[in-house]
Amino acid sequence: MSQVQIVRVTGYYTDAGFIERIIANFRKLLIDVDAVCGRRVNEEGLYEVYLVVRSHPNFYIAVLNLSKTPLIEKVEVFEYPRASKHVDDKCTSSEKVFTFCIAKPLNIKEFTWGAIHG
Repeated sequence: MSQVQIVRVTGYYTDAGFIERIIANFRKLLIDVDAVCGRRVNEEGLYEVYLVVRSHPNFYIAVLNLSKTPLIEKVEVFEYPRASKHVDDKCTSSEKVFTFCIAKPLNIKEFTWGAIHG
């Protein structure tokens, strides 16, 4: 069981490289991204992308770098008392199912162009 962080990235989707830039920002600092989920917020192309990222000493450096990336409006980090990832071994299919045990967030930090809000 490893500790994870949940990150919400809000930005403008212009091409397929949008998601690649988000994930590559974590991978270049050797941080694993376990899950990615996204949705369209409005018709202008604003998207929300949720990431489940493993805890790492370089985590906040990656978040600050991501908040300075063009087309990224803001990055939010949800802080939980204990957010952990469990692999469900009872799954009968060939793929593993991840269950995220998440309580109500204690704090949400918002990063916009490298500045911390909240």
